[in-house]
Amino acid sequence: MDSNDAEIAAGEWLARLDRRNPSPEDLLAFERWKGVDPRHAAAYARLAATWQALDRVQVIRPSVDQPIDNDYLSRASQQSPRLHSIQHSFPTSGRHSSGGLPGGSSLNSLDEDSTPDPTPRSLSVQRRASQRPWLFFSVAAVVLVAIAGLWTAHPSGGPKTYRTSVGGFQRVVLEDQSALEINTDSEVRVSLTTRLRKVELVRGEASFEVAHDESRPFIVFAGNTAVRAVGTKFDVHRLENSVEVTVDEGKVAIGSPSLLEANGDLLSISISQLSAGQTATASGSGVKLKNLPKSDLARKLAWQNQMLVFDGDSLAEAAAQFNRYNLRQLVIADPRLATLHIGGYFRPTNLDAFISVLQSNFGVRVNFDGNRLILAAATIN
Repeated sequence: MDSNDAEIAAGEWLARLDRRNPSPEDLLAFERWKGVDPRHAAAYARLAATWQALDRVQVIRPSVDQPIDNDYLSRASQQSPRLHSIQHSFPTSGRHSSGGLPGGSSLNSLDEDSTPDPTPRSLSVQRRASQRPWLFFSVAAVVLVAIAGLWTAHPSGGPKTYRTSVGGFQRVVLEDQSALEINTDSEVRVSLTTRLRKVELVRGEASFEVAHDESRPFIVFAGNTAVRAVGTKFDVHRLENSVEVTVDEGKVAIGSPSLLEANGDLLSISISQLSAGQTATASGSGVKLKNLPKSDLARKLAWQNQMLVFDGDSLAEAAAQFNRYNLRQLVIADPRLATLHIGGYFRPTNLDAFISVLQSNFGVRVNFDGNRLILAAATIN
């Protein structure tokens, strides 16, 4: 079943379960349908959120003769983040109560919390829906849009953007069950369609654990470099003049965006391919491959556990890593300090712990100048 079929079936289930008392057999069949394919639950969640959004419009102004409910508007604005989270979560409960949408208790809380007084405008979603046949046709219209191919991945109609600040970290699970881990000061844009799973690494670094789907290639675009995978786990770091790709599991292909997006058979073209335990640096001069020992691979990807691991790294290299995660910046004033060898495990944002080690183990003197931490030599062993 493709995405359009899932959208159509989701619309049918939404209308079917909108009866006052769906039978246990209906609910059981609904749970079985959701369990067949993760896309089923995702499609249902999207339509259910649209259903509820349409219902809220009617609650705000039930008819042209009635005034707008300003109190409801205020409550709805406070709850908008919760509605957003619904669009990215799968309903897991088959229990159908009279106070919420069918098939998902997480949606019920939006109605239950929003109307404490039993006025006619606080009737249940189902009761209001049964009084307004236009609501069913609105949902049906959404399904028709999906059939036409205008709603392929997201009802919002555009890519989703995820950002982290300096020192930040974010994990995102996409609708196809692929997972993104986004490192400090990074930005990614994600667009899922029936043909392609496209991610643009605008800046920074992110790792990708790709759900297997041969019919929809997963391609990460970083400037003039693209990385293509079907089912694998890899890391992409966009540097100033190059892109660094490290493969943890499986295989990926690396090359120009136009070549990787257009060509379906990577074996028929001459292109760089990386396997687990390899890293590649792509720049204007080409692609350079390198094998990584397991220990080096683990250190390189330690940021996924929000750690920095040093094993004989120079102080210059260690300082550069810490500077990625902190607004306070380490500045090496004495060139002799740059070659000191550093080892240990550190939290990237715990700069004070690292400074303490430099002071106690290496006799480094630290002078504070605003957000600049200037490292000078007191004694060098």
